[in-house]
Amino acid sequence: MQITGHFFPQTGLGGTVAGGDTFLLQALDKSLVDLGFSEYTSGIKNKIDVFAITAALMFGTAGLPHVIVRFFTVPKVKDARSSAGWALFFIALLYTTAGAVGAFARYNVIETVNTKDNTGTDYVQMPQWFKNWENSGLISWYDHNGDGKVQYAAGKSVQGKPQFVGTSTDPKARGEYGQRLVTNPSDGKFDINKQPFANELYVDRDIMVLANPEIAKLPNWVIALVAAGAMAAALSTAAGLLLVISTAVAHDLLKKTIKPDISERSELLSARLAAAAAIGIAGYFGLNPPGYVAALVALAFGLASASFFPAIILGIFNKKMNR
Repeated sequence: MQITGHFFPQTGLGGTVAGGDTFLLQALDKSLVDLGFSEYTSGIKNKIDVFAITAALMFGTAGLPHVIVRFFTVPKVKDARSSAGWALFFIALLYTTAGAVGAFARYNVIETVNTKDNTGTDYVQMPQWFKNWENSGLISWYDHNGDGKVQYAAGKSVQGKPQFVGTSTDPKARGEYGQRLVTNPSDGKFDINKQPFANELYVDRDIMVLANPEIAKLPNWVIALVAAGAMAAALSTAAGLLLVISTAVAHDLLKKTIKPDISERSELLSARLAAAAAIGIAGYFGLNPPGYVAALVALAFGLASASFFPAIILGIFNKKMNR
C-alpha cells in the first residue's frame, strides 16, 4: 500500500506509484536500466514457460508429503477432494503474491539505498535494519569510490560471498565509517556509459523475505508477525516431513516390505532412528547449503509435482485408481 496504494499485491503490481501516474513496473524498469541492470519485465522465458513453471511449483507444493497427509485426515472422500481444492487455491494466492512482493522489494531497496536522486546514502545514515543484517554477515558494503556512500548498481561488490575481517563485535574489524571490513572486494570496474557508479553493495538473496518488511519501514508488529510466520512454517514443515520419513521407513519399508514380523517396539525404534538420521542430514545441509535456497526448493517442488501430485490427485478424484 505504501508504494501503489493497493491493498492486494497482485493488483498493486499493475498499479501506479503513489502520488504519480507512472506504473510501478515502468518506474522499476527505468531505475534498473539507469543502474546498469536489464529491465525487470524483460526475461529469457516466454509466457507459456512461466505459466508451466508456476503451475509446477503450485502442484509440487500441494504434492509435498507433509501437505499430502493432510488430505487424508478427513472422514469422507468428498472432504478430501474439497481439501485438495482449497489447498490449490491458497497455494495459487501464495505464488501470485510472490512476484509482486519481489518487485516491491527491488523497488524498496533501490529507493532506500540510492535515494530518489540516485546518488547513494551515507553509510552513517543507513537504517538500522541494514546494519543488523551486516552484523549477521548477510549484507556487506565496500566503498569503491571512497565517498562514504552506499551505492547499488549492476556488478559485484565482492568476489563471491563476503569474507569479513574478524567478528562483528571486534572494533578493529571496522572501517572508517563503522562498516565491517571485507577481504575480497571486487575490482570496482564498471561501464560509465551504462551506470553512474560501481556496485558497492552485497545482499544475500536468502534474506529478502525477512528483510523486506524492515526495508519497507513497516511497524514492528508486522515484522514480528512475518518472522513468527516464517518460523512456524519452517517448524510445521519439518515436523510433517519427519513424520512422513519416519513412517515411510519404519512402516512402509520395514514392516510391509523387508520384515513383516517386526515387533511394534522395533518399528518404533526404527522410526526414531530414521527421524534422527533425517535431522542430522538436514542439519548438515542447512549449515552447508549446496546452492541457493530458492533454487533447491524449486527443484524439490518440481520433483513432487512430477511424482506425488498426479498419483494423489487421481487417487482422490478417480475411483478406479484405488482398486
